[in-house]
Amino acid sequence: MTTKTRILETALRQFNEIGTDQATVRSIAEEVGISHGNLCYHYRNTDALIEALYDELIREIDEQVFQIQPPDIDMASTVRSAGITFRLLYKYRFLMLDLVRITRRIGSLREKFRELMRLRRLQFRQGFQALISKGLMREEWAPGFYDHLTTNMLVLGDNWIPNAEIHFDEKGDVVVQYYLEAFLSLLVPYLTEKGLAEYRLVVAGANVGRREGGRG
Repeated sequence: MTTKTRILETALRQFNEIGTDQATVRSIAEEVGISHGNLCYHYRNTDALIEALYDELIREIDEQVFQIQPPDIDMASTVRSAGITFRLLYKYRFLMLDLVRITRRIGSLREKFRELMRLRRLQFRQGFQALISKGLMREEWAPGFYDHLTTNMLVLGDNWIPNAEIHFDEKGDVVVQYYLEAFLSLLVPYLTEKGLAEYRLVVAGANVGRREGGRG
C-alpha cells in the first residue's frame, strides 16, 4: 500500500468519525506514522484531502454504477445502481454530513459538485426514458414533471446521511437500507403494472440475498 493510499484511508476514517473540523493534518499524519511535513508533501492541507476523497468517491460510483447505459437500463440495474450508490455515499459519509461547510470553503469542489448534479440530471432523464421505452415506467403526463421527480430524488440523495445521523442510533447497513427504500419509493408511483411487478421481484430477491448473507 502506498503512502498516499494510507493517508487517504486514514483521513477518510477520521473525517467519518470526528468530522472535518476536528481531524487535522497532524492527527492524520500521527496515525499514519509519518511526519507532518511528509503528509503535506502529498496533500498540503485537509481541504486537499477532502477534495481527493471526493474525487475518489465519484470515481468509485462511476466505475461501479454507470457501466450500464441506456437503452440497457432496466428495473434490476436501477435498483442495483441505487444500492451501490447509497453504500458508497455511506462509505464517504463525512462529505454529506459536512457538505455545506465543505462546498462553501472549497470553491473547486463546489464547482465539481454542481457539474456532477447537472450530469446526474441528464443521467436520470435518460434512465427514465429507457424505463418508459420498455414499458416499465409511465409516460410523463405533464411537462417537467419528471424533472421535479429527479430533483426530489437528488435532494434525498444529498441529505439522507445527515438525517440518519440525527434520527438513528444504529450505524451501517440498516440505515443505508432504510433510506435506500425511501429513495426507491419515490419512483414506485410512476411505474406501470409491468414495472411494478418487476420492481417487486427485484426487491424481493435483494432482500433474500441480504438475509442469506447475514447468516454467513
